[in-house]
Amino acid sequence: MQLFSVEEARAMLPRVIPLLERLRDSFVSLRSARAIEATRRRASVADGHPVALPKATNEEDQALQQETLQECTALLTEWGIQLKDPERGLIDFPHEREGVVVLLCYQLGESELKYWHPIETGYAGRQPI
Repeated sequence: MQLFSVEEARAMLPRVIPLLERLRDSFVSLRSARAIEATRRRASVADGHPVALPKATNEEDQALQQETLQECTALLTEWGIQLKDPERGLIDFPHEREGVVVLLCYQLGESELKYWHPIETGYAGRQPI
């Protein structure tokens, strides 16, 4: 497992943030398209009238979104970064703190990398660096 210093993790953010934004956008788009399709399959007629639903994205668009998800996730993994929540843009950088491996935690929208947490507590155990 690759360990990051605080400085190394912060230095990666300019490359990571655009990737997280693409990942989030693809995740939300794909989830939405799948929800519309599921609703469309369940609802054929309501009160004797056709149900008007938003147009679902086509299969090609969904395949592209899925490919983007896979590419972004693979790149984060290659860089040694752990993806925790694609919709929130939540990631962790493994880090050694006082001889113990912990996680430096970043979420899209935060101004910088400011938090860490023990592996076992997750996001709920975030503490300022």
